[in-house]
Amino acid sequence: MINFYQTLKVLDIYKKVIIRDLLCVEYKCFLEDRTFKFWTEVGCLVFCTSGKKIYSSKGQDLAVAKGTVFFMKKGAYTGESFFEEQYCALMLFLPESYIGHFLSKFDYLKVMDHGADLAYGTQENLIALEQDSNLEVFFFTILNYFANMEVVNKELLEVKFDELLLNLFTQPKYGELSSYLLQLVGDDRVGIRQIMEENYASTLKLPGYAELCNMSLSSFKREFVRVYKTAPGKWLLNRKLQLARKLLGNSHLNINEVAFRCGFESASHFIKTFKKQQDVTPTKYRASMNS
Repeated sequence: MINFYQTLKVLDIYKKVIIRDLLCVEYKCFLEDRTFKFWTEVGCLVFCTSGKKIYSSKGQDLAVAKGTVFFMKKGAYTGESFFEEQYCALMLFLPESYIGHFLSKFDYLKVMDHGADLAYGTQENLIALEQDSNLEVFFFTILNYFANMEVVNKELLEVKFDELLLNLFTQPKYGELSSYLLQLVGDDRVGIRQIMEENYASTLKLPGYAELCNMSLSSFKREFVRVYKTAPGKWLLNRKLQLARKLLGNSHLNINEVAFRCGFESASHFIKTFKKQQDVTPTKYRASMNS
């Protein structure tokens, strides 16, 4: 599973700028696959400038088209591509360290939590944002900088990024996002239960889960056993199969689609694993549920 943040950070085919540890990329999609999977260890603000995609996480589907603005929390995702027009987007990856530095300059924002009534961990991973004139001006200003890369002033760009974050933190309509960012920065370690429940249906490996929890792999394994009283690999397999049984009984997805949705590497791997635990193939299990 591709680490989207790290991939964009090292590839030289995209126009990008790094200020402190914020990564801003003018992204153009060259994927040829209809469906895809990826994960990101850093949350990302996205402004679609052309094309269309559907991003999915935790049963949530977000259709993205030209003009769509949304925030993608750190985590694992699946997606669907459309090829009528190339998908392009301005992407701002906002590490917790950058948000923390910003809040140290505007300390009063820490008490302006417009989304405090939203329970942490119950929000969706994809947050659609209402477009307004301030956001529009910001995005097109940054795109103009990318069109004239030789005259980019990083100090001025940092001021622009501060203006963007001030807009997001002070307007109640962006309360869900600002509340998430405040809580994220306030926790040195994101709750392991939240990360696992939000991302178990992916092909993410254990080092990726540890990264999302801001832990070393060894610390993650110890904390996981302390919380769940079982090994992470065993828990992940059981949760994937639990979801698979639900989808086989309550959806019209074919076996390949069920395997994809549940985070198995392939349909053959899914069928073999399912039969080993259930003593029956997914197809026969579905037939027995519908008989």
